[in-house]
Amino acid sequence: MSFIFPSGKLELPFGLTLRYPSIDLILGNDRPKYQDISETVVIADSIQDALALDSGFSLFRADSLDSLEWVSRFRRINIDSLRAAEKYVQPLEFKDGNSDVLLKFFQALNKAALHGHKTHVFHYGDSQIEGDRMTSYIRDRLQKRIGGFGIGMVSASNKDVMPALIQVNSESWNRYPLFAPKGDSAFSDNYGAMCSYSSYTPFPTDSVLHDSAKTIASVRFNTSKTIYNSSKKFSQVRLFYGPVFDPVKLTFPINDTVFTDYLKGTKKLNSVLLEFNDPLDEIELRFESELSPQIYGVSLEGAGGVQVNNIAMRGSSGTIFHKMDRTLFTEMHTELNTSLILMQFGGNVMPYMKDEQQAIDYGRYFYNQLRIVQAACPNASIIVIGPADMSLKAEAYYESYPLIPNVRDALKEAAFKAGAAYWDMYEAMGGENSMPSWVEADPALAGTDYTHFTPRGARIISEFFYKALIIEYESYNQKRANE
Repeated sequence: MSFIFPSGKLELPFGLTLRYPSIDLILGNDRPKYQDISETVVIADSIQDALALDSGFSLFRADSLDSLEWVSRFRRINIDSLRAAEKYVQPLEFKDGNSDVLLKFFQALNKAALHGHKTHVFHYGDSQIEGDRMTSYIRDRLQKRIGGFGIGMVSASNKDVMPALIQVNSESWNRYPLFAPKGDSAFSDNYGAMCSYSSYTPFPTDSVLHDSAKTIASVRFNTSKTIYNSSKKFSQVRLFYGPVFDPVKLTFPINDTVFTDYLKGTKKLNSVLLEFNDPLDEIELRFESELSPQIYGVSLEGAGGVQVNNIAMRGSSGTIFHKMDRTLFTEMHTELNTSLILMQFGGNVMPYMKDEQQAIDYGRYFYNQLRIVQAACPNASIIVIGPADMSLKAEAYYESYPLIPNVRDALKEAAFKAGAAYWDMYEAMGGENSMPSWVEADPALAGTDYTHFTPRGARIISEFFYKALIIEYESYNQKRANE
């Protein structure tokens, strides 16, 4: 049959097709060439050593050190390891090689490291970062190096479970994400920096109080014992919410004492800060009112250092930022002192790409979204992280989607045009047909959907990104020390 069957496929009635493998395929002559990632696996085994090395850097964040002295010592300790890392790291890319687009972020890092300031990093992305995947590793590495602790921003509703957090909600909670599928619509475009809001009563933006009983709702956050140490504790809880039409009684028990506060304010963005002398690993917030305000998020964080927030948008291609209230988005990022925004998208468009023009059009549309985010966060640097390699089954073997390089190029062009940096995750994995090698590695580095990383694979690819970022940061500090 392999000899006599027509090449390609036969079109049958009712939309059916019939294929038969070629003789070359049966004999293995048509097997695609997969990338050799043996060096990647070796590198992965050295990650723990790198983690141990970075842990020591926190010793050099003492307030008594002069900033230039600190930078000089930091540079001498780290320069050799970073030069060795350049051999295998896919570097960050910049238009005309101008890394000044990261200047605002690096300045914020040094203020956090040297003077105890606090800055936020927001990691927006598709399902590749869902469940704090990738973000958790980047957070831990930055907090070990610069300072800070806490998991950062989380939703008040637990519709999307984060493995790093054990979250228990009372009944009636709902979450309204900007990237929701059709039918799960919100009542306004006031989403905030998390691109979603939660409420515990219907119609949270209704300004008319109804003659109804008060609703009591609660949410408990308990950090998992299996996560990175830097995320296990928090000393501050920051609650961000919208206009309050009915005063909200907020209570939170700590040990044997119940504390009470009230949520007030009619502005589009209001916040309350709860501070604790001793770091906590759990807290329960109880709300009581007739109408729920829109709750934009809860941040579990420390008093200083770096906070890295995971904002995963399953199914999104990153082209939704124009749908939100931009004033609120700006105000919340300003209050959080956001200095870096990671935009990790592109994977969700791959199954639908038909030709090169569609990739170009997507890049242009994504550029418009970058400009919106950039205008809303003028004090933040932006890094676009392109899609990973993804495979689809062609005949008997998995091969890369043919238009991944086109989407990658379109996103890179959009990043450069907007004055952002770009990191090529596709090339960092090994390029074309590298995903099957990640899937077949032992232990596996990617799942059998040939799209998403396993926890081990996510740590490896995140280490590659972190090294690329920290090499640029080291170069900035070296130049500053020389000057």
